[in-house]
Amino acid sequence: MNEYGLGPNGGMILASDLMVNYLDDLKNEIDEYNPDWILVDTAGQLELFAFRETGPLIASSLGFGSIERSVSFLFDSNFVRRPNGFISTLLLAASVQFRFRDISQINVLSKVDLLGEDQIDMIINWSQDFKALEDSTNERESGLIRELSMLISEVFIQLGSTAELIPSSIKEENGLDLLFGSLQRVFDSDKSQFY
Repeated sequence: MNEYGLGPNGGMILASDLMVNYLDDLKNEIDEYNPDWILVDTAGQLELFAFRETGPLIASSLGFGSIERSVSFLFDSNFVRRPNGFISTLLLAASVQFRFRDISQINVLSKVDLLGEDQIDMIINWSQDFKALEDSTNERESGLIRELSMLISEVFIQLGSTAELIPSSIKEENGLDLLFGSLQRVFDSDKSQFY
């Protein structure tokens, strides 16, 4: 930020873009560890990684050739408690899946320790049954939000299902076995992996 006279957002964008200049160095450092799996945590601002050209370039460059890769998209439990928040997040997840079209995607409902069991069940049900999502939207939303949410949920009904939504909590270590199982289904266990 100081060197280029940028604010926080501009600094993060430039840092993300400049990372491309160091991909060979990153690959060499990763190779030194000879890992079976590589986990890359990207900046929390979706547009930095998913919607700029550098994100897919970084994902493919660190993918080490033909090795299987996966993108995990986090559904924030605080945001998806209402149908319109869930639908908004579903749209973002679909956008990321479209951007990284050659890489499998695993959707994760994060921070489930902040939710009650009934809320978790409701959100998981929405991810599996778009008619239930449409019904909840009709009951819980109003005005323009309701109308837009109904139209968007109808699109998802027509498209069919999306990737499975795995509830997890790092704090309580819930769902990590399900996430690991999903990753194992994506990856061939004889290769090193990028995730």
